[in-house]
Amino acid sequence: MKYMVKMIIITILVVICVSFLGAETEDALSIIRKMEEMHSTDSSKAELTMIVYPDVYNKDDNRQFKVLSYGKGEEDSYMVFLSPKTIKGLCILSRGDDQWVFFPSTGRVRKIAGQSRKKSVQGVGGDFTYEDLGSGKYEEKYTFTMLESSKDQWVIQGNPKAADSSYTKIIIYVNKETYLTDKIEYYTEEEGHYKDLIMKEVKKIGGRLMPSRIIMANLYKESMTVILTLNAEYDIEIDDKYFDPARFYK
Repeated sequence: MKYMVKMIIITILVVICVSFLGAETEDALSIIRKMEEMHSTDSSKAELTMIVYPDVYNKDDNRQFKVLSYGKGEEDSYMVFLSPKTIKGLCILSRGDDQWVFFPSTGRVRKIAGQSRKKSVQGVGGDFTYEDLGSGKYEEKYTFTMLESSKDQWVIQGNPKAADSSYTKIIIYVNKETYLTDKIEYYTEEEGHYKDLIMKEVKKIGGRLMPSRIIMANLYKESMTVILTLNAEYDIEIDDKYFDPARFYK
């Protein structure tokens, strides 16, 4: 009789634990979905300044780029570099998991795949990789679990679904009031805690609340890349030609 009671208690505890873990997973995924839903747009156009600091302790040593960025839904994004002259016209097109880079100096088009996605943009450098600049929903790339819930933030861990992902895990800090991302930590097998993506100076741009200053800090290389949003428009008509890779082969 005692044995049966003991087994019933153990069974109940197991069921409770499994249910709790399932609820935590669902909560984490629900938060990620709501975060993306609240800040998704049908289309976007933004003027950006990218500043690359090879040495975070020497702010005088930097390279600056002017960029025009287009987006359509969650799957398509297109970036063209306007300056400096050395890379003017360089384009990066992302459609889901597929990416292409057009190099105006040679007229060459390169499709980015595999290990190349872990590298920074050729001719630009900096701390954003091709994978970081890619498009698509988080849910398609990661499975999520809740790590912590405080008064102001949810802390959610994402584990990659793809075996060739650049990262072994990411940790996302979501602001409970705005459902904006405050920070993302990136981890790799070799370096451990490798990079931090930090969102700063949240304000309304183009009628939407968003961080106007985004910092990618490479903790391993002690370098930093800053993206400043100068102007942005949302839910506007954008020509489909920007998202057609065939335009690079003409």
